[in-house]
Amino acid sequence: MNRIKTPLYIIAIMFVAFTAWAVRSRALNNLPIDYDEDDYLRAGQEYAHLFRTSNWSGFLETNYRPEHPPLAKIAYGIVFSFLPEQPLAADVSITSQPASSLPEDLFDAARTATAIFGTLTVALLAIVNPLGGLFLAIHTFTIKYTSQVMLDGLSALLSLSAILAYVEHKKRNQSAWFIASAILLGFAADSKYLHGTVGFAILVDWLISSKEFTPSRKIKSLLPILGWGLLSLAIFFAANPYFWPDPIGRLQESFSAVTFTTTNSNVTNAGYPFWQQLNWLMMSVPWRSEPPAFVFMLDTFIAMLAVFGFKSMWERNRVFALWLAIDILVLIVWRTKWPQYILIVTAPLSLSAAEGVRVLWNNLLTWWNSKRSKAASVFHKTESRRALPWLTAGLIAFAIFTIFPMLFQIAISTTDFNVTSIRDGFQGGIWRTFWNGITGQIPITPLDTETHPSQVNFTGLTSYPQVFNFIAGAPSGHSILFFNIMWTFLSVILQGVLGVFVSLLLWQRGVRLGKFWQALFILPWAIPEMVGALMWLNIFNPETGWLALAVKSLGPNIPFAFLNGWENTPSLWLIIYLLPAIWYGFPFMMLAASTGLKMIPHEVYDAASIDGASPLQTFRYVTWPLLLPLLLPAIVVRGIFAFNQFYLFQAFYYQDATLATLSYNIFNPTGFGITGQFAVSAVINIITVLILIIFVFIFNRWSKADEGVVYA
Repeated sequence: MNRIKTPLYIIAIMFVAFTAWAVRSRALNNLPIDYDEDDYLRAGQEYAHLFRTSNWSGFLETNYRPEHPPLAKIAYGIVFSFLPEQPLAADVSITSQPASSLPEDLFDAARTATAIFGTLTVALLAIVNPLGGLFLAIHTFTIKYTSQVMLDGLSALLSLSAILAYVEHKKRNQSAWFIASAILLGFAADSKYLHGTVGFAILVDWLISSKEFTPSRKIKSLLPILGWGLLSLAIFFAANPYFWPDPIGRLQESFSAVTFTTTNSNVTNAGYPFWQQLNWLMMSVPWRSEPPAFVFMLDTFIAMLAVFGFKSMWERNRVFALWLAIDILVLIVWRTKWPQYILIVTAPLSLSAAEGVRVLWNNLLTWWNSKRSKAASVFHKTESRRALPWLTAGLIAFAIFTIFPMLFQIAISTTDFNVTSIRDGFQGGIWRTFWNGITGQIPITPLDTETHPSQVNFTGLTSYPQVFNFIAGAPSGHSILFFNIMWTFLSVILQGVLGVFVSLLLWQRGVRLGKFWQALFILPWAIPEMVGALMWLNIFNPETGWLALAVKSLGPNIPFAFLNGWENTPSLWLIIYLLPAIWYGFPFMMLAASTGLKMIPHEVYDAASIDGASPLQTFRYVTWPLLLPLLLPAIVVRGIFAFNQFYLFQAFYYQDATLATLSYNIFNPTGFGITGQFAVSAVINIITVLILIIFVFIFNRWSKADEGVVYA
């Protein structure tokens, strides 16, 4: 078996590497000149001149764009030294627009070198997991920034090599691999500072792996990792000749340059929120080129799969999971939100996505086998015939109010039905076009939202990828799908925490007027959502809201004055939206938690008290495990409502917040932008339904919510 398995594994690695090179070759030829490419090309030219003239002392004074260390720029210099010397690229501000042209031979050579580094990175990851390597090979942001004159190609290769060397050390317990890991880490940091953060993952994994308990043994166990860190630091300075004359002063100069790059006008004007890097991870490259630079646009699916595979990756390759988690935190904290920085996590992200495929496939097989066995043991024809008359009325109502509208939406989604063709559509054009299209009687017409034909045309399923790419990554860099998912997660979690907290307070013995307080807390849920949203808008309206008027009248030192001007800061407007969402949703969670608390037997608390459990231990080990099964259905319900949040965002004029708001505003003929596109709205609705079905299925599998309560 191994004789067959090993060659297949090698073939898989070679296929992944070939794919990586093929897609990068396409990208380096088709992508236009981007920001920073002229800077790094000029830096490479300066180093190439030093190589040609054998001016080795010049390395002590040369580091164009000192916000980045020189190793990757020196690598470009080595490549350029074999080519004819060209006039230096113009020295312009980092806030300037991309160069209109660059020396073609140098430009092509630099991009090719970066693509080689990117391909080698993919090949290394494919050795660990071929599917993970394939995901990294086709990840569009990774392709983009490892096919341009950027620093990330070499940096990503070195950081992954450092991790792999550490993994080999753990497997073989050989110090040579540990030393190699330290050396490679120093080189990675000397190519681009942020890629050196992979060292934190190695450090944390080392500390977790340490099994020494006595203080003396703990200190002794830290000596190897301390030496590893010092060696990495020594390599960093040794490979950076610019630091040699004045290490402290030059390092301060470099950090000052970093500060400028994170606070310049481009960063400020972009106005990206703190979660923007997660936005980039959840979308494919939104900027298009002619001819197209990318064959696959699957970054969104890779990110989703990575979420499902993270737990498995933690169990199988913990250091990669730590790498992913720690560097995502770094990206959130790091002020500059440019998309090239996400390359510090795309390797572990791709590996986690491969684990996600394995986990989902295994779960699907388990679910299918369990359903088949249950169906075989439970199904009885006689009982089904007896139950059928009692189910008929419900089935008819379900077909009329659910199945038929869904089929109608599906039919519309395969057409270009819009406000101009509404007469033809409702005179039978929708069903006629749908039937003729699926039977092959009429050809497929690509969806074009710029034109408004008066007759309904058949678009088939071609509009689905187009619409999905739009919601997953609009050209502005705002992923509506990611914000929708993030919004659902944050609002439901906060609603649940507040609801459980309030229910626990009211559940305590000695609380007076408990029913009154419970009725009072239910009031937000009884108010129609649109009315509640308008109430909160009256508070936070930037011009006429109570808060703005209070700040004008009483000054900026009043409570909550820092929220004034929230509309100009993404982090604040997220808080402003979450406040009414929590206010509206927590009563439902409170009721579910209150009901669950009443069903918990008192005997378990008596047993916990006898065992000497503290209140915190009682909640953690008694109350919460028994309460959770009753909370899970409420979480699912609130999750569906939050995912389809509509009135709140419409009231606050945020019309592209969720898929529900986007669908309505595209459907609405009187709106702004792309409007009156009924077919596009139908596609969004179908995608929303599919996402929610997948969400409920996975949540039930993870939480076992469908098993119900087993103690009552």
